[in-house]
Amino acid sequence: MAPPARQRILDAAARLLREKGIARLTTREIALAADAAEGSITKNFGGKLGLLTALLSSELPELAAWHAALTPPTARREDLRAALITVGDRAIDYYAASLPLIASAVADATLFDAYRATNTAQDTGPQLAVETMTTYLAGWQSTGVLTHDADVWAMALMFCGAAQLQAWTQQLASAHALPGDRNARIQAVVDTLIP
Repeated sequence: MAPPARQRILDAAARLLREKGIARLTTREIALAADAAEGSITKNFGGKLGLLTALLSSELPELAAWHAALTPPTARREDLRAALITVGDRAIDYYAASLPLIASAVADATLFDAYRATNTAQDTGPQLAVETMTTYLAGWQSTGVLTHDADVWAMALMFCGAAQLQAWTQQLASAHALPGDRNARIQAVVDTLIP
């Protein structure tokens, strides 16, 4: 049985966005690749920018893997450390998957303005990752693993920023452009956040 049209559209769009970029991609091409009606893209997503926003804010498999790694808080500090190492690895994968999807939108000023307006209208954007991590860390704070005066928002911002920089550096320079290996860098960030 074929997946529903919405899922076929998301899958086709993710593949085509990586190959062509959003500036050169048409909704017609997405619809053809998804074996779906072009109008279903507008109906479900409001157009290709809405589709891009849906992918980046909720539909990418790498984002689902990041969210799945957010294990329930315990009262054990070593559990938080282990969880953050896994979550960091998944966050890097998400940021690596997102870069090719947004690159052409960022490169075109008109397209970027429209993409930003779509994020504003749908209350989506990169801040969602920081909000998710802030909530997650606050859960650990409520167990006493993080002190009550720990700034979980600042920790989340640093965590997401480090993951994004790692992902973009490995894509734009090389996997070895930063000192150490990926796992050692993740551990170093986690150990800095929760010494």
